[in-house]
Amino acid sequence: MSHAPILFLDIDGVLIAYPEGEHTPPQFTPHCVDAFRRIIGAVNGLRVVFSSTWRYPEHVNRLHEQWLAHDFPADLAIDATPDIRNEPNYKRIHARGLEIQRWLDTHPEVQNWVALDDEQLSIEPVLGSDRCIYTNPQRGLTFRGADRAISILTQTLVQE
Repeated sequence: MSHAPILFLDIDGVLIAYPEGEHTPPQFTPHCVDAFRRIIGAVNGLRVVFSSTWRYPEHVNRLHEQWLAHDFPADLAIDATPDIRNEPNYKRIHARGLEIQRWLDTHPEVQNWVALDDEQLSIEPVLGSDRCIYTNPQRGLTFRGADRAISILTQTLVQE
């Protein structure tokens, strides 16, 4: 039996766009939410694992508030990647990728996954680029990025 498709989700720069020179409140950006909804609607059985710093105790209430404010299903989010900040030899440069890899290592049944993030340099050296969609933090998640995620998670081709 195959496991549900997993989406590793960053928040800042993915669900919240930060246009240059503009103050942006910590609220999900409407067009990013719409793009994320496209993924949710297109990928049967999708589950989310938070890889964002919003999963840390000091931010999780804000994450919960925004998640509920946008009516995302509570059972859509199933877990968060491990926090490796206090481990010996911690280096921030590849932390996000290492945290996702650690989660995948403890869930070997998961073969179908994608990561949405704006920190390419923190992820790509660890995970490569085949299953990672990198966003421009000034725009956040776009419909093009959503369609690429859908393509990976449903194993269909999207014209570039």
